[in-house]
Amino acid sequence: MNDLLRPLFNLLPGMWDRRWVGLLTAWVIMALGGIGVAMFHERYMASARVYVDTQTLLKPLMQGLTVQPNIDDQVAMVARTLLARPNLERLVREKHLAVDDGQPESVNRTVDQLLKSIKLGINARENLYSVSYVNSDPQVALGVVKDLVNMFLTSGIGGKQQDTQQALNFLDAQVADYGRQLSAAEQKLKDFKTQHPGYSGAANVDYYTRVNQASDQLSQLQGQLSAAIAARNAISGQMRGESPTISVTSPYMAAAAGPAAPGVPASVLDVDRRIQEQRARLDDLLQRYTNDYPDVISARQTLARLEAERKSRLKAAAEHPAQAAEPASIGANTISTANPAYQQLRVQVAQADANVASLQAQVGEAQARLAELRSQANKMPALDQQYAELMRGYDVIRKSYDDLVARRQSAGLTQSVDASSQLAVFRVVDPPRVEQRPLFPSKPMLIALLVFFALACGVAASFIVSQIMPTYHSPRHLRETIDRPVLGSISLLNSPEILSHDKRNNINLALGIAGLVLIGLLWAIWAHFTRQPGV
Repeated sequence: MNDLLRPLFNLLPGMWDRRWVGLLTAWVIMALGGIGVAMFHERYMASARVYVDTQTLLKPLMQGLTVQPNIDDQVAMVARTLLARPNLERLVREKHLAVDDGQPESVNRTVDQLLKSIKLGINARENLYSVSYVNSDPQVALGVVKDLVNMFLTSGIGGKQQDTQQALNFLDAQVADYGRQLSAAEQKLKDFKTQHPGYSGAANVDYYTRVNQASDQLSQLQGQLSAAIAARNAISGQMRGESPTISVTSPYMAAAAGPAAPGVPASVLDVDRRIQEQRARLDDLLQRYTNDYPDVISARQTLARLEAERKSRLKAAAEHPAQAAEPASIGANTISTANPAYQQLRVQVAQADANVASLQAQVGEAQARLAELRSQANKMPALDQQYAELMRGYDVIRKSYDDLVARRQSAGLTQSVDASSQLAVFRVVDPPRVEQRPLFPSKPMLIALLVFFALACGVAASFIVSQIMPTYHSPRHLRETIDRPVLGSISLLNSPEILSHDKRNNINLALGIAGLVLIGLLWAIWAHFTRQPGV
């Protein structure tokens, strides 16, 4: 253990002999460092955070109606261009940050310093954008951050609206130009149709195709006409095999005229037929509706009225037999009435005649159209080519015009949406503020480090001098150093004067060290309480 501590025991007495060199070095370092610390300005950091909400309610509502760029990418681009040199130059001139605003070199140096001091943070996942700036003046730092936040909130909106307005102006000019071209193309078509009034205008097919189509249509119509004539003849032959009238038995004659009644007047037979029809209608209604249905009630009332009318006619015929009409030719119990099958066939024949007449008219029109096309065999291909060119140009211009009008409407709606500023909502999460405490290192911290460094330099100086000019306090130390035998040593007898002198020296050393520490402590306290407060 003694062997390990012996070098230390040999070193400390030598350093103690050079203590005044160390104290002087500490004071010199303290003085020089104090000048640097006095010139040092504490730095204050101002910061702010902005949240950009790009998922607003208006965005899905306007989907497909407006031109919607990627709002996230646009906001990120605006944030990155926030530190563009023109923006910073404007900021330097507005805040008078340069030492000499009139000198471009001074402005450029200040802009370079801003580029190094301003930190821009982008959190694309959470749509958070932060900006911070460090300056020795907290008011200046706060003002710069405020202006940067305002530029961020307004530059994206203003630039987007300016771009939209430029697009609107361009689209308006294009719509007007294509509108004039469309009017000219329509006038050419109108002039062409005026010069060729008989032209059909079927420019989608050529002349020979239209001739073939007309011929095929004529053949098809002729085939339909032949089939219609054959169907009409078949129905006519079937109708000739049917009798126009049929005989039916009247259930009312025996009851009205008796078994021996010679016959029933024709007027009564007519009422009987109407009664039969009304009964059939009533049976049909009762199959579908109840007795309280209005049509059923009306049919019963009509049937009762007809039966009453029949009784009155039979009574009149019995009282005035001479005035009664001739009875039916079949007999007293039969009625001669129209044949339903014959009547139905007559209706079908009439429909067939109408169909044949319609087809004949269509065949005539098709023949006339085909003849007209064949008569135009010389000039029609040229007209087709001219009309096709006119229509092709018109269709191209019309499509371009419609697309431009649709884009103009979409751009106008986009401008209205941009004016409302609802596609991206900017919210200042953390308003611009300055930290109350300066950034590391603060001036009190620098003073404490300076005191510690000065004392360390003093110790190092005494050590170096003791190594350059060593002193030996024991024979062993001398023997180990010079590697020579030591014959002996003489002890020093300290007198009271020497002891008193050493005591004063020790007191002066303690006062020197304490004064150094005390000055540093008082200076640190003064720097703490006199610093410029943050905002």
